[in-house]
Amino acid sequence: MIPTLLASAARILYRLIEHHGIDPQWVFREAGLDPALLEDPRARYRVENARAAWREAARQIDNPCFGLQAAEVWRPTDFHALGYAFLASRTLRTAIERVVRYNNVVDTVVSFAATLDDAHLRLTYRNARSDLPDIPALEDGRWAVVIGMCRTAYGAGCDPVEIALTHEAPACRSEYFALFRCPVRFNAPITELLFDRALVERPLSAANRELARANDAILRDYVDQLAADDTISRVKAAILDHLPSGSPGAECIAKDLYMSPRTLQRRLADLGTSYADTLDAVRRELALQYITDPSRPLAEISFLLGFSEHSAFSRAFRRWTGKAPSALRATA
Repeated sequence: MIPTLLASAARILYRLIEHHGIDPQWVFREAGLDPALLEDPRARYRVENARAAWREAARQIDNPCFGLQAAEVWRPTDFHALGYAFLASRTLRTAIERVVRYNNVVDTVVSFAATLDDAHLRLTYRNARSDLPDIPALEDGRWAVVIGMCRTAYGAGCDPVEIALTHEAPACRSEYFALFRCPVRFNAPITELLFDRALVERPLSAANRELARANDAILRDYVDQLAADDTISRVKAAILDHLPSGSPGAECIAKDLYMSPRTLQRRLADLGTSYADTLDAVRRELALQYITDPSRPLAEISFLLGFSEHSAFSRAFRRWTGKAPSALRATA
């Protein structure tokens, strides 16, 4: 699965960059992010590009603690339905449990975990990809948003017991104490936020059970769709690997994905498609991409798409577009 980030969540970084007088559109484009997607509530960015934007922002902004300002610029709509579900929760404990349950809606690489003992609730997160390490400003920003959300839901008196950060202490370390209002540990083995249990179990004045449940339903649907997208993307990726060697059968792809052909067909059927349709879709997408490249002969495109004969490719292309490959290439 390609790790992705909810595009609207990147608005936080966009605002931080803008706040420091730097052109956020330039930073985003430099990192390979289309700024137009920020306004699409279901659009997603590749996590590696989003991390590149954070690195570039950290290079451009002359303040190593700029990530802490995320506590001031986040908005509930940045996190799809999760922001509203959090704020409508009965207690901070149930709000944090929603973050644990649904954070993959926001970021498919980062997973939160909450543990409860007699005195404390301990919130941690883990990065599932060692090749996509956190950036200090991003670690700061993530916890700054968490404390900002908690104080919006609870009130200004929501202070944690302790916070631990994995990066070194910067020269502006006093800003951490000013924001979190608790002891701060740097160079910690794991990143975590510790709350008093009595505080997180106190009822919230803005709790709205119906609103929280309605947003939970939206989040569950979104999670299901992410899982569906993952299944189809895995099948398409396997097909791409095999196409130059000929048209791969369902048995071949199922073996690559460690499942039986019957399971593969059933999962695709549950998503409203079939293996044959998925294979056809991959070929069509590639054909439309290759046909605009005049350096690729039509015979080569036919081979890359797994067709044994050029005539078979031509027939398929006419079915997809209503035109012969040569005619569409001339138009392009």
